[in-house]
Amino acid sequence: MTGPETPDPVVLRAPRLVDGTGAEPVPDAALFVEGGRIAYAGPAAGLPEGAGQLPALDFPGATLLPGLVDAHVHLVASGGPDLAADVPGSEAERTLTAVANARRQLEHGVTLVRDLGAPGAEAVLVGRAVEAGTVAGPRVVASGPAVTMTGGHIPYLGRVTDGVDNMRAAVRANLAMGARCIKVVATGGVLTQGVDPREPAYTQPELDALVDEAHRLGLTVAAHAIGEGGVASALRAGVDSIEHGMFLDEAAIELFLATGARLSATFLAPHGILGGPSVPEWIKARARPAAEAQARSFRAAVAAGVPAVAGTDAGTPDNPHGGGAAREAAFMVDAGLDTLAAVRAATGEAADLLGVADRGVLRQGAAADVLVADGDAATDITALQRPLAVFQDGRRVV
Repeated sequence: MTGPETPDPVVLRAPRLVDGTGAEPVPDAALFVEGGRIAYAGPAAGLPEGAGQLPALDFPGATLLPGLVDAHVHLVASGGPDLAADVPGSEAERTLTAVANARRQLEHGVTLVRDLGAPGAEAVLVGRAVEAGTVAGPRVVASGPAVTMTGGHIPYLGRVTDGVDNMRAAVRANLAMGARCIKVVATGGVLTQGVDPREPAYTQPELDALVDEAHRLGLTVAAHAIGEGGVASALRAGVDSIEHGMFLDEAAIELFLATGARLSATFLAPHGILGGPSVPEWIKARARPAAEAQARSFRAAVAAGVPAVAGTDAGTPDNPHGGGAAREAAFMVDAGLDTLAAVRAATGEAADLLGVADRGVLRQGAAADVLVADGDAATDITALQRPLAVFQDGRRVV
């Protein structure tokens, strides 16, 4: 199977360009896209000779940005009030659901996602179909089933695993499935009764073995970790990102800085749970303490220099796929991140974490994944919620 044909060269023009690195915006900007990649990004006056003769698309009042990156999604779920009940029962239904949700992400300017938990290879297969050009959606970096303990969080999206040797075996099984990263459930969760969200789910030797095996095989590791103890255990093991991290103390923040791990706060997850009219009360009761601590922990982390990435946990209750990455960036600004840093968190920083850095920046040689946002995204983060056009590998898809 071959991929889609290479699109024709094109020039995009707008009053400003934000490149996804955190740098100041480029005024009176242009992008020259050729062969599905960026041939030039900078001031319109500096366009290479000959580019001025190509078809040009002008976007008055807009900002040229990298396509958005959502570093935490569940494509097999669609935001129903109870995640366990929302996940379809058959592999075929889950795959079709994932296809539909991938399309919704792309329509809102998301050109890259990391799927962190599905019963099987559904997200892996959708990602392959996107790369082949047979399905419309963002590029997908998928973990396969999340690794979770017996009695732990989200077993219906996971591979139930206990013991040091079995942790290594779980990593290998996901690798064989086509996983490009590993998700480990390092604490309890608000959507699953049983293990406390603030308590570690695994022993330190178990986490150490999983991370060691994943890194040995070239896979990054994302750890679901809500409370301080589980966050610290996961960071000591060397995970690459903490998902949620709602209760962070000084010791946990110091571990972030020592290891270089990123924080994916997923503000939209508790926001959806607490705002969802049909979400069961027992789930809301477990979510409230975490939601109350979340902004305070995030603010302390980013003030200390912990790098943030945008992850929405899309698919969880009242948290559908689509415009979440842009809304998550706005939540991060409200919680203390400046606007350009929030754009970077939703583009370049997240793409680098996912191992595809050239899909989160606008620079020469990078993949031409581009969001054209209505407004000045350098000063108004809500501009990300107003896509005028979306390009993927240089081809206009929205």
